[in-house]
Amino acid sequence: MKRLVQAMCLSAVLIATPAYAEPQITVLGEFEERPGNPAIGPDGTIYFSVHPFDQPEFKVMQLVGSEGVPFPTPEISRSFAAVIGIQVEQDGTVWILDMGSAETSPKLLGWDVQNNILKAVHYLPDEVNVANSFHQDFAIDEVRRRAFIADMSRGGIIDASNPAIVVVDLDTGQTRRVLEGHESLQPEAGATMIAEGEPLTFTDEQGNSYPVELGLNPIAIDAQNEWVYFSTIHPGTLYRIPAETLGNFAIDEADLAAAIAPFAAKPSSDGIAADGQGRVYITNVADNAISIADETGTRIWVQDSRFVWPDGVYVAPDGSVVATINQLNRAAPFNGGTAGAEPPFLIIRIQE
Repeated sequence: MKRLVQAMCLSAVLIATPAYAEPQITVLGEFEERPGNPAIGPDGTIYFSVHPFDQPEFKVMQLVGSEGVPFPTPEISRSFAAVIGIQVEQDGTVWILDMGSAETSPKLLGWDVQNNILKAVHYLPDEVNVANSFHQDFAIDEVRRRAFIADMSRGGIIDASNPAIVVVDLDTGQTRRVLEGHESLQPEAGATMIAEGEPLTFTDEQGNSYPVELGLNPIAIDAQNEWVYFSTIHPGTLYRIPAETLGNFAIDEADLAAAIAPFAAKPSSDGIAADGQGRVYITNVADNAISIADETGTRIWVQDSRFVWPDGVYVAPDGSVVATINQLNRAAPFNGGTAGAEPPFLIIRIQE
């Protein structure tokens, strides 16, 4: 009888325990130029930047079928200096972060897709930049109308590390640079960036190679506009801070720093995205994978030999995850001075 009861209990557990399907990977597009970050509109339209490493003619694209079409127009797409960061609001407004150049100021441009018109342009003034600013990615708080820009600094990869978060009021254009040089924004000592099993190095024009140690890079906000998550590109810690606090122009630096809390350990990663269930998706460049971090820790979600430097990641309205794969570690500066990438580069969708 005891064995029968045990067997019945085991059967009940097996029936009650859900079977988790292996995530399905779909290649949405194959490209000769590296895609940077993806972004997805409320109608499912996919937009993406084209990585500056390729010095592309068109800096922002819309995915039409499996092809990239310049967005919002060929003239405007061509006019940007360099773009990595791109985001879409629930009303369909596409925000594009132009990193600027020696001749042009960095700016945040909003395009009204519904009416196909320019909605806003917010230039980033000198007061929120440093000499080697690298405005790489950003997140949007739709409740408080704020953009949070990750300025990694180190525009020369191995120069001074002065990372900071730039806060932009999307209605007024008011800007503020905060937390510059804070320890949570700096690469952690003793950790080594790994890609394809090798330490990542940067080779300059003279052929000298240096270890890569990069600070603040990926940044994201959850679907509730409650928490802003951020981390270095370096392996270390994923942090978070309340969006209400980070977006408060009146709060002082000490209170901002006190509001930062560690969330989870993370691998070398170039992009993150947060959903509405407390999960943060991480592009895991060390393991050719996409990882998930939540309050229980960090784990590999999906791993594939094709995932050579997963770069940007975005949670779609249907709950699937879209990511770019661009072999950035095989670009000449990170590959001993010799280009070693093997196109095509990919945009993929992952769905359970």
